[in-house]
Amino acid sequence: MINLNELIFRKKNALTKDECQFLIEEYAKLADNNLLEQCPDANSGVVTQSTFKRGSLEFGTEAWNLAFKANENIINEYMDYLDTFGMFHTLARSSMLFSHMYRVLKYEPGSKIHPHTDHSPFVYGSATFNLNDDYTGGDFLFWNGAHRVKLEVGEAMIWPADYFWVHEVEPIKTGIRYSTNSFLLNIPQQLRHEVFEYMQHIYKDPEYQKYADECRYNIRTKKIS
Repeated sequence: MINLNELIFRKKNALTKDECQFLIEEYAKLADNNLLEQCPDANSGVVTQSTFKRGSLEFGTEAWNLAFKANENIINEYMDYLDTFGMFHTLARSSMLFSHMYRVLKYEPGSKIHPHTDHSPFVYGSATFNLNDDYTGGDFLFWNGAHRVKLEVGEAMIWPADYFWVHEVEPIKTGIRYSTNSFLLNIPQQLRHEVFEYMQHIYKDPEYQKYADECRYNIRTKKIS
């Protein structure tokens, strides 16, 4: 038996302090560094806007390459760590081959992320790197506070992405928190976009809608054998 907490992998000094500072300074240069995001609240299902700000790193830049290398390292170490359990599918290594983007997040006082999951088609994991520690608040909470994580400067954390992995970031009390974040996919992001576009086309087909309604009915009434 294992505890779910054991499937959250942490590594101290995954980035050096200089690398962290470089990424913090890079955030100010990003053209989209004021973008906000939204996703369903895990407890209510209501689409809710998070209050941190996001800047995505540009492909091929020094900052992007730094984030890419750090993510590659933590993914490989995570898979090696999972192997030590002797319990999981050998193809798990093929589930986190690509990132949706490498981004820097800025949390100002009061900023937070509501309880949510990173689950989405083709997304199998999430990775984050904490870039500074001159702030208060901003701890990670899993499962509505059942498990608390406070990350150090340069510390990385990676965990599975599924509806079971409800997590949030507490409001910042003082200072500003910077981090990087990436959702990990088994297919390239561009291909994921193409699949989503095709799915939207299929969803509009009357025959599909009839079939989907029947499936949903069977699931609700537990008629699927």
